[in-house]
Amino acid sequence: MADTNNLTGASEQALVFIAPLTSITNANTAQVLEVTGQGEVTVPTTLTEVQLGIEVQGETATEVQEQVAERSTAVVDVLQNLGAQELQTTSIQLNPVFSFENGTQTLTGFRGINTLQFELPTERAGAAIDTAIQAGANVIQNISFTASDEALQQARLQVLSEAVKDAQAQAGAVFNTLQLTPGEIINIDINSANNPSPSPLLFNVAEDRALTAGATTPIIGSPETIEASVSLDISYSPNSVGTLASATDITGASEQALGFIAPLTSSTNPNTAQVLEVTGQGEVTVPTTLTEVQLGIEVQGETATEVQEQVAERSTAVVDVLQNLGAQELQTTSIQLNPVFSFENGTQTLTGFRGINTLQFELPTERAGAAIDTAIQAGANVIQNISFTASDEALQQARLQVLSEAVKDAQAQAGAVFNTLQLTPGEIINIDINSANNPSPSPLLFNVAEDRALTAGATTPIIGSPETIEASVSLDILYFPAPVGLST
Repeated sequence: MADTNNLTGASEQALVFIAPLTSITNANTAQVLEVTGQGEVTVPTTLTEVQLGIEVQGETATEVQEQVAERSTAVVDVLQNLGAQELQTTSIQLNPVFSFENGTQTLTGFRGINTLQFELPTERAGAAIDTAIQAGANVIQNISFTASDEALQQARLQVLSEAVKDAQAQAGAVFNTLQLTPGEIINIDINSANNPSPSPLLFNVAEDRALTAGATTPIIGSPETIEASVSLDISYSPNSVGTLASATDITGASEQALGFIAPLTSSTNPNTAQVLEVTGQGEVTVPTTLTEVQLGIEVQGETATEVQEQVAERSTAVVDVLQNLGAQELQTTSIQLNPVFSFENGTQTLTGFRGINTLQFELPTERAGAAIDTAIQAGANVIQNISFTASDEALQQARLQVLSEAVKDAQAQAGAVFNTLQLTPGEIINIDINSANNPSPSPLLFNVAEDRALTAGATTPIIGSPETIEASVSLDILYFPAPVGLST
């Protein structure tokens, strides 16, 4: 059993459920706690998959299709010359375009688009995107990353080990608080690891400059995340005394919860044990130390090439300053390039293109304000989201602490009821540990006076609010009704 202070590898609080017992058993019979641990492992990616398109609008279907074919051929040529792998066409569309005026629909032309997909080693993907746009591509639809099959398989085995360690840590926290003696692991249920989601982009100008020149888009794939869970059934020996807190001792009980007492009217034998079910609540706040920021670089222009060059140039400048400030987990969560149309007198006209790169980074909270201001000065012009988080170590420690607080709350409630009714408590025959809630992203909290010592001039002052973690634990506790009526 892992020590409750040993949090290494325990990644996330998980749902724990104990199968209810249908009958009262011998005091020496071991009960079972079922605990589910979660594991999470990140895997470096090496390949980038890109979906981009060639969109053309014209007066006739033949004209449009000819232009789409010509530009698609040029794009395919450059991608093949760059060694693009898995190059394929994922979509071909040709549709009429209508205008609407005074209730009349008029055919004004046609729009065609071919969508291509290809794969390249990540260090060469940025140059390939820019070259494809110069050759005629004018739409970027999606970019994602993947790791090698060997790396993914190794991570799937590692994440199972992390999930087991998390389950052990949770069980240890509950057993230690209740002073129960753990026994054997009598059952193991390994749940499948989740398939990793497509990873966002990760920029690193310093490492990419040797590979790219000018305003070429610098790209490094961010890691893929693999998750898994493992459930353990662990036997334990119930203690018949000494596990309940005094009715007046509620230290550590964070919040009063509902309890349910089995009715006494069905028992005629004073030696027959009944069951009290009580649910304790725990709540722990964790100071946050890191700020996660999402900001963007948005450009609009007449041609796709012009827009992409400006976006790449300004993104490079923004990434430069963020890296110089020590930004962590620097990545782009999206790259978009799309045509812009105007609508006048019921007629749709292509007027230009809009591109936007969305960056995400993490910094210690006391430095986040200055980083935002510097990034905007360098070319960022959109702030999309800001949230706060505590360190992984602080969050895991809080997840175990909140279970202990919930157990103490349940004990205090049970003690108050038993003392008032003059009932004799017995064994804890069932434990139901509900998962601790994952903390929501914390909002911004401004305090100019406190931040002025950290920042100068008009730098944006930012103070992170704490994250809150909650959990509940239900205990089924035997008790023996008094042979005479309840006290007054």
